[in-house]
Amino acid sequence: MCNSQKGVSLVITFLIMTIMLAGVLGFSTILFNKIKILGNIGNSISAFYAAQSGIERTLYFDRKEIPKKSARGLCNICNTCNDCDECTATDLSLGGCNVNTCNNCEVSYEYSFSGRTYKVLASTTPSVFFVCSSKGEYINTTRTINITSASISETPIGQ
Repeated sequence: MCNSQKGVSLVITFLIMTIMLAGVLGFSTILFNKIKILGNIGNSISAFYAAQSGIERTLYFDRKEIPKKSARGLCNICNTCNDCDECTATDLSLGGCNVNTCNNCEVSYEYSFSGRTYKVLASTTPSVFFVCSSKGEYINTTRTINITSASISETPIGQ
């Protein structure tokens, strides 16, 4: 009777080790996927902030970098922004991108910094004062922000 039980402890040990290995592999797969998701969240936040930078830069040029005798700076972005890539201003109607009137124009440009890129498409029309879309990209992740403004305030908020 003693001879028939030789090696049983070895079989039980292999069975227990197999169950433990399966548990560890299952747990590590779940953990790896969670770590990957957390990395993508970080990339998503960076892409979102890149898109926000595009909106902020466009608003800055439109409202602060205004040529003399003009109401806005949108139509002058391509002339003012020295580090913008592929900047183009397109007339939406005859004379729409005139720097002095700038009332029916579409401007697109892109900018890269620290491995991040944003692509901006902004336009102004007589019916809708200002529309801007900015697409931020970072490590295979993109986020887009769109804004529309019906009018521009001449008086700063709070005054």
